Amino acid sequence: MIMNEPKSEKKMNMPSLVSYIANKGNKFRLKLSMVSKDPLVIEKFLFPFMIVSESNPLANLMEAQIVSDADSEIKKVFLLIQKEECLLTSDELRPITNKDIEQCWQKAFRFYSDKNQDGSIAILSDQIGADKSLLPFQSLFYCKAEQIFFNPPCPICGLPLQQCYNDDLLIGSGLQPYSTSLRRYLFCPNCLDAIEQTDFYVYKLQVADPPILKDQSDLINGYGRLLAKETHLDAFPCSTCPKQLECYSSDKLAASRIIPFSFYPFFMLVFEAQSIKAIDFLSLISGASPKELCHRLIEKKEDGRVNCLRFIIENDLMNSPFLFDETEKFFLEVLYLKLSFLGELAQTIFSRLDIYRPPDIGLSLDQVWIKLTERAGLLPLFWNFKLSLIDIGADAFKTSLHPQIPPFYALHFLGTVWFYCLLVNRKQSLTDVYAAVESQIVKDASKKELNFKVFIEDASNQLFKPENIFWDPDCRKHNTVENSWESIWEKALNMGCKLLNAGLSADSEWVEKKFLIELEGLREEIKSKLFQQLTVTVQVPAQAPVETENKAIHDILVKIMDKWGIGFTAKPNDIKPSEMGIEEPDETELEKTVVISTQSSKDLEKKVVPQQEQDDEEIRETVILSSDDFDKQTLTPITSEAQEASEDIPETVMISPPKVSEPSDSSNKKEVSSDHFLKKKSNEFEEDDFLAETVILHPDVDKE
Repeated sequence: MIMNEPKSEKKMNMPSLVSYIANKGNKFRLKLSMVSKDPLVIEKFLFPFMIVSESNPLANLMEAQIVSDADSEIKKVFLLIQKEECLLTSDELRPITNKDIEQCWQKAFRFYSDKNQDGSIAILSDQIGADKSLLPFQSLFYCKAEQIFFNPPCPICGLPLQQCYNDDLLIGSGLQPYSTSLRRYLFCPNCLDAIEQTDFYVYKLQVADPPILKDQSDLINGYGRLLAKETHLDAFPCSTCPKQLECYSSDKLAASRIIPFSFYPFFMLVFEAQSIKAIDFLSLISGASPKELCHRLIEKKEDGRVNCLRFIIENDLMNSPFLFDETEKFFLEVLYLKLSFLGELAQTIFSRLDIYRPPDIGLSLDQVWIKLTERAGLLPLFWNFKLSLIDIGADAFKTSLHPQIPPFYALHFLGTVWFYCLLVNRKQSLTDVYAAVESQIVKDASKKELNFKVFIEDASNQLFKPENIFWDPDCRKHNTVENSWESIWEKALNMGCKLLNAGLSADSEWVEKKFLIELEGLREEIKSKLFQQLTVTVQVPAQAPVETENKAIHDILVKIMDKWGIGFTAKPNDIKPSEMGIEEPDETELEKTVVISTQSSKDLEKKVVPQQEQDDEEIRETVILSSDDFDKQTLTPITSEAQEASEDIPETVMISPPKVSEPSDSSNKKEVSSDHFLKKKSNEFEEDDFLAETVILHPDVDKE
């Protein structure tokens, strides 16, 4: 019990998160995710809430859902919640205080509020102050036995405890001031005002703390004194709980059943839930299986990341995550996806380069998250993702003496992520990659470009091989890399080298826009190789029953008329091309059009394509002949001289086009013989690949 002369400096009334998470009276509420649905399992955990990530030294990222009054999940969210204790090391030259952390949260709130048009953050009305600032929520405790949240009361008077912001009061009690340290204390302002004495409580005791200071166990066990009181107990669940006797008996079970969700008042930001951490996403697009990653993370006690992977497995989202995983182009696809990830990360960081300057704590790959599309779409799972950086920044920790130098630290960070993304896999670790990068690149930072071709072709050094982009580089199923693709791989590695060198050498000529244009050009080059038009070779069936040459041609033209002239009842030779929307060709053009082979019927049976297998593309490139030509019973054979002159087009004949009714004057018509035509055109067929777009018919000419 501390006696103090100065009265408490009462803080503004803080909102309570209980009003958002209580299941009574709310049509919609915030439900915190637990590590298990079994109450018996929950009681065994010291902290049973699902922590997705705790790598940030200032905040934990937790999972929650917005649910209806029937407990139906509406939307999954992430809660970025202030930690009880800051995990930053104190530095006398650059001290970090509670005031700095407050400022950090306020700046983060303004940043995400300004970009709230993308729906990435949900703002609760109670947490907005009169000056539009972010308000902290009251301390929040949880009873695992009854699964109830409540704000911790004072063990003496039963009114809510508050955080002490009065430096004079703290110093007078032998404690560290709030504004110039990282220590925080709970106290009862009502008791201090009424009887001029109060207890102070901390989350954890330190060696140098005075003996009068109490921790969370002392606070929770002290609630036994409230059970005999009849006032101020409406919000204290233990007063009506049937288990109160066993909790506050000699066994003191209350200290193990009641835990602080947040011992001190805490800032909180609500984000749209993401699908997976970027680190795990990079492993998956490299070819790792979610089950294998789960086993690895279970060993590391990363329950939050395991939960994300299990969601992908249970919802069968990995059914078809790639386009080319069963082809030799899988290398190009993985490289394209990884460069797309790096491009999004670079744009995100470049947009905040004024924040990410050394020394800061805001850059970490652990804080990068990926949102995958859960619904089926036109693109595979990994081709439709969005990158998000969930943190609170750290620019508030800069002092006035900190030089405003160009943000080379951010470029160096991007460079390290670049090589992590391309080279870390099951076989070689982050330590191996960074050691090799340091020995090959960092030792000569003056070189903006390195000859990675030498590293790739070095048989004694396998680390820079393009196969390392795969999770399992020794797997022969997906590690095929064509020699022609190595130049693309070299360009990708060299771009990472440029980032590292820009950060290490403080390159004043560095231009972010130029780098992004170069990266986009590399991505387009890879995409063009992935989706380049392929030359399709159509194999002709071995047998093709053919009757006479006239009937074969007639049947083809009837089929064309059926497709193009639906609704017409006239015979094919009664319909003019203009009536079918086709421009009538000039007669001189017709004389240069159709080539029909005179191969024997035996060869014909082997090579001719059945009429029913002609596709639409071939039909559109076929010249329509009138039925007058089919009444002719014989074909004019090619002379032996013509055959010798056209060795590239063997055994061919010409059919003259039908004559068009015109005035008898034909002086301006030019007669072109088949010999002359073949001699003139045989070389042209080779040059412009005309035969590839012409339907070659092989009628039986044995019968005359």
